[in-house]
Amino acid sequence: MKLNKLTASLFFAGMLLLSGCGSSDDSTTSPAQPTPPVETPAPGEPSAPVTHATSVVTIDGETIPVNVTTTGFVFAGYEGKPVLLEFYGDTCPHCITAIPMYNSLEAKYGNEILILTIDAPGAYATLNNAGLQDFAARMGMQYRTVAQENEGNMKAYAEGLVGPMAGVPYLIILDGNGNIITQIVGNVDESTLEGYILDLL
Repeated sequence: MKLNKLTASLFFAGMLLLSGCGSSDDSTTSPAQPTPPVETPAPGEPSAPVTHATSVVTIDGETIPVNVTTTGFVFAGYEGKPVLLEFYGDTCPHCITAIPMYNSLEAKYGNEILILTIDAPGAYATLNNAGLQDFAARMGMQYRTVAQENEGNMKAYAEGLVGPMAGVPYLIILDGNGNIITQIVGNVDESTLEGYILDLL
């Protein structure tokens, strides 16, 4: 009797093995493993790796730390805000004619965006910080501007991202996470910039 039970058990186990129950072969698919959720950065957090850290100092003495990423710039204190970052020259006629446009955009959107202009190292930038303070007062600049001596190597970092700047004005538009959306060389009208701003807000 014991032998019959043992034989029956062995026979049943052999049948299970032959039927493939519990076996795995390459033709069957295993249940899909859950994929971890893709984390999207919170507004203002860099959405790309940070490669450098620098800072700029405006002519009014405001120090703005900047994280340079593989896709743009994140300005501390202005996280989550679109940025108009213009490299200009204090002797460039096109740059000077853009001042009223930036004043207008600052008046409309100054709490929601950052307008930051940098008197970029190059042929058209001639003023030190004190000279640029006088220039900005004389021209009525109502937005943040930075002298070339306080630009924290931003032009070089920008050229590392967008390539050599062929001239000024050179405008880089960034979204609230610091990603470069577009760049514009030369003149641009206010309605075009306002369109970018409204799309990013």
